[in-house]
Amino acid sequence: MRDKTMKRSLSILTLVVCGFLGALPCAAQPKQESWTGGFWLNGNWAAVLVRLNLQSENPGGTADVILPFYGGGENAINVTLEAVKETAGGLHFEIPDGSRRLVFDGRRRNHDTIIGNYVYDKSKGAFGLTRWANLTVDTLAKYYGAYRVSPGRVISIFRGWSYARTLNYVDYQTGQVGTLWPSSETEFFSGDGLAVSFPVAVRAAFKQDSTGKVKSLGWQPKNGHTITAPRIEFKEERVTFKNGDVNLGGTLILPAQTGRHAVIIVTPGDYGTNRNQLRMWAHNFVSRGIAALIFDSRGAGESTGPVNSSSFSDLANDVLAGVQALKERRDINPGKIGLFGFSNSTFTVSLAAARSHDVSFLILQALVGVTGPEQESYRAVTQVRVDGFPDADVKRAANFMRLKYEVARTGEGWEQLQKIIQEARGERWLAYTAAPNSLERLRRVYELVMTYDPAPALEKLKIPILAVWGGRDTFVPVPKTVAVFKRAMAKAGNRNYVIKVYPNGSHSLLETATGSPSTGGKERVFSPRLHTMVGDWLLRNAK
Repeated sequence: MRDKTMKRSLSILTLVVCGFLGALPCAAQPKQESWTGGFWLNGNWAAVLVRLNLQSENPGGTADVILPFYGGGENAINVTLEAVKETAGGLHFEIPDGSRRLVFDGRRRNHDTIIGNYVYDKSKGAFGLTRWANLTVDTLAKYYGAYRVSPGRVISIFRGWSYARTLNYVDYQTGQVGTLWPSSETEFFSGDGLAVSFPVAVRAAFKQDSTGKVKSLGWQPKNGHTITAPRIEFKEERVTFKNGDVNLGGTLILPAQTGRHAVIIVTPGDYGTNRNQLRMWAHNFVSRGIAALIFDSRGAGESTGPVNSSSFSDLANDVLAGVQALKERRDINPGKIGLFGFSNSTFTVSLAAARSHDVSFLILQALVGVTGPEQESYRAVTQVRVDGFPDADVKRAANFMRLKYEVARTGEGWEQLQKIIQEARGERWLAYTAAPNSLERLRRVYELVMTYDPAPALEKLKIPILAVWGGRDTFVPVPKTVAVFKRAMAKAGNRNYVIKVYPNGSHSLLETATGSPSTGGKERVFSPRLHTMVGDWLLRNAK
């Protein structure tokens, strides 16, 4: 299947963990200390989440270790700590990980910091942990918003992409991105990188008025002065719309000014995405005076329907139901309704736009111009190669993907495919191939979405289009896709389009050395002036 964009680029760090996601707030468990941090392993970030109980006769706890390897097969999730011991001089604990174990020897530098050394297999080095407060998602929600540092600089705060009880931030001017971990109900910290949490590189504090309404953000980079950024006033309204028997729940975010606003629908992929994870894009648009509709993808939040089991045609009709709902509003300009899609959802929005004269502009980020089998085969082989596997493994991955989609197409050769999977168990290259668990599921997905060709829909589009890619995208064959897009525009007779390829951009448009999703979330910034460029284009074509 296709990339889950930012969520997929962080898949190596995603936690669906009973011990982490289900942990009660610290106030309910006074003996438990929650710590986040990690260490550098072969140049990539290994994330460590530790829940310590040291205030008892038998100290212990649990931990999650998210290693920077594709597929997460070597991760230790909600594992009981062993050999826990704290003395006046230090702290020792061990995390079993199958046949291996992580050994940590450290000391408390202060109340909120643990530093020391780790040993893992043949690797060793320094590690660090910072204490954090485990707040609820509802508590964090009041901080979602856009904060204006200066006339040309806005910081967006939104729901964490991979850690349910954190926030993410993006500085639209600098491109800086990271995860904000709460140290109290109003104070947060972040490391230097998308998923890096140690050492602390940024501290943030939210200020509220006497009614509890959040008014501003205090932003303090390491060794820098605190910047106060007032919260931009938006109007928000929860909305629902319906496509057949599927109900879609969303939030319409409007500029504070009255009037009939141009609007853009930020469209999720079919992966159970929560609307508040889409605010990263929406805040950029609304801070420019363009309204934005964000909605839960099927099976998430307030939206019904199955997850990852719908055709692009069905998903396009979800979007068009949203278009129709917006057309009926007195605060929306019905002649200025646009769509934004990224990765998987570029198929959805381009198909929706091809079906409706009510869509007046389109932004496509990381569009795929080929069918599913070609894209997925490119992804698997390219990522195995850039992650430094030997040529023999690259060839094995390529042969496996060819066989996989031949089986998907014909239904024949399943036994041979299963034999290869069994023989390759434990070999890291196999994780890149998304090896199927059942013939029925493989064939169903193939028939549902993998035969979809994006070109016919693109060939019908005569509206303004912005198409953006990263030059180091390992999910999408960018040169071939750009060529497909240009041919489609020529066939449509559409000259009102802009193509932008950021040379060092990943699939998610983060600046990257390799484009690999196995980097441990160490990426620090988006491609230069990406959000400014998108916002400027939007103003020219939506106002």
